[in-house]
Amino acid sequence: MLGKLPFSASVFWKTLLVVVMLTVVAWSVAVRGFHYVMTPADYVGTTISAILLTYLVHLWILPADMLQGDHKSNNAHGDQLAGPTQNQSTRS
Repeated sequence: MLGKLPFSASVFWKTLLVVVMLTVVAWSVAVRGFHYVMTPADYVGTTISAILLTYLVHLWILPADMLQGDHKSNNAHGDQLAGPTQNQSTRS
């Protein structure tokens, strides 16, 4: 079951970096702006929540073909999904 879950390590780590930075900003606002005192449960809960949120955001930004299990970047006609290359001529 777990082997079938879509996962892209490069997207996940980049997303985790952004989530951690946003978490630090949120903690700073809570502590300095509202004089909140962090407890040990906050650290544990935030760590678990950040990892889960990172995976969900990672799924959201993954290309649709990776989510469907088709790792090729071709459409039904076999054409590349990316724009024209230097060897291809563009028509007016």
